[in-house]
Amino acid sequence: MPEHITQEFLDLIKLPNTNAQRLNYLFVMPRIVTRDDMTYQLPYGFCMVSSALKASGRSVFTLNLNYKANPYDLLRQTIIDNSIDVIATGGLSGQYSPLKEITDTAKSAKPDVITIVGGGIITAEPDVAMEALGTADYGIIGEGEITINALAYALENDEDVELVEGVVLRDGTVAPMRPEVANLDLLPFPDYDGFEYSLLLRDKLFSSSGVNEKTAVVTTGRSCPFNCTFCFHSSGKKYRRRSIDNIFQEINWIISNYDIKYIMFVDELFVKDKKFVKEVTDRIKKFNVKYWVQTRVDMITKEILQMLKDSGCYEITYGVESADNNILKSMQKNITVEQIERAFNLSCEVGLPSKGYIIFGDLAETAETINNSLNWWRAHPEFDIRLWWILTFPGSHLYKVACERGLISDRVQYLKNNDTQLNISKMSDEQYWEMVKKVELFQTLSTAGVNINFDDIDDIAGAIGKNLNHLLKKHEIAIWPATLDIIIVLNYISSAFVSSNKVVFINANPNDSYVLGIERFGKRVYTPDEILANSDVDTVLYAFGHRSSHKVYAQISKMIKTQYPKVRQMINISELLKKVI
Repeated sequence: MPEHITQEFLDLIKLPNTNAQRLNYLFVMPRIVTRDDMTYQLPYGFCMVSSALKASGRSVFTLNLNYKANPYDLLRQTIIDNSIDVIATGGLSGQYSPLKEITDTAKSAKPDVITIVGGGIITAEPDVAMEALGTADYGIIGEGEITINALAYALENDEDVELVEGVVLRDGTVAPMRPEVANLDLLPFPDYDGFEYSLLLRDKLFSSSGVNEKTAVVTTGRSCPFNCTFCFHSSGKKYRRRSIDNIFQEINWIISNYDIKYIMFVDELFVKDKKFVKEVTDRIKKFNVKYWVQTRVDMITKEILQMLKDSGCYEITYGVESADNNILKSMQKNITVEQIERAFNLSCEVGLPSKGYIIFGDLAETAETINNSLNWWRAHPEFDIRLWWILTFPGSHLYKVACERGLISDRVQYLKNNDTQLNISKMSDEQYWEMVKKVELFQTLSTAGVNINFDDIDDIAGAIGKNLNHLLKKHEIAIWPATLDIIIVLNYISSAFVSSNKVVFINANPNDSYVLGIERFGKRVYTPDEILANSDVDTVLYAFGHRSSHKVYAQISKMIKTQYPKVRQMINISELLKKVI
């Protein structure tokens, strides 16, 4: 049974009726990774809903499709062997394909099995998601802990599902919305044992810290009261926070049971309340764990940062998004560049590592505002800030604008395609996509220590292109790591280089989300062992643009020296500003 089942929770949910039919339920975690050497973060919300149904005493089976040789054959067999009546799965909009694979497989194995899908994919646009999935019978909108039990009760008693709050039917009919869970302390803890968490921690460590330690996620609050245009909150509109006692009950449980060394506190407003921060930092010291937090720049103080650092916080992530005040206003961030700079400076003073992202492409974005952000970014090499582009996710304000403008003419197909980078800015399409390539090259070279002006980027690309083509005359080349943004930049510099049969793409995780889309260049992405151990590749080209890229460079360089002696040289793209043999 799940941990922390309260009587208050049992009083909230629909418990099984002894006179009703008994159904067998199967929670299926979708494939997040597709190879054994990849890792992933166990979906916290999905595990919470599984716990909620198990807490009711119903017959619940679980299946994690990750790290399975033939996952969908296994799903079919599990359905048959356990006489499964109801399949439940869920995820985000970007997980459309694996979710559909689950519902399709379930229906092919047992046509009368009932299929339920939840998560952000449903909450963002219930009718669109149900049409796209096709083989999902019901969808759960918003938080699922109470709704899954109400839906189960209706199915068991042959009641009208259309009356169950928080449910959407296959035809897109949406029932009345269910109120958000007011008291998060009542909920059971996540169903980690049901989804092989111990095995994940033992063999495939997930860690944002980069130290390869056992890392767990703890959600201290849900939702966010702010309305950033690029964001979408599937857990409702009202921000709610768990009590300190409840949070530390879970922390004590996960450390005792799973020997956790690092904690990621998922709460966009973690430092909102100074009293809360003080209590957490005072109480977490005795556990001797490191932890990560995220927050807004306008909520931070030096005192809070010091409390965090002194109690084991190893990194804080700030919501930055832009270094132009007009863009921040357009994004409805309700912060300023001055506040961003202050937060990072305070972090530097205290000695607490901090990072963030600038994302280009807002509704008000122009070449001028991009330059403003780039100039600020270049002026602060001491800040660990990554440059990226806005993605138009279903459910966000930007998505609604894109639909109104006709940029998304078929919402169902848009969900299926999972290609969420659109030009919604004030720039023309031609200018936008040119800026995408130029910004990525600018970031790559700047983080490599090359002092360049953004206005000179075309000339710089030309110089690098000549040397790329020069390399092709004498060498077999692997681009490592190969990510979509890197390949786009290299293609901008020299499409002949990218398309050459003497160039291969390598990534330790070929199915990582950053790799998706590379197939448009007509090539697959290999693991290092698949290529470097037995091929004629003698040169590795490194073009990763990030302020911590020196660490990645060092890791790859070490691997080449110790594992792939056939590789004669590793070249950083910044070196191609001069002739390279």
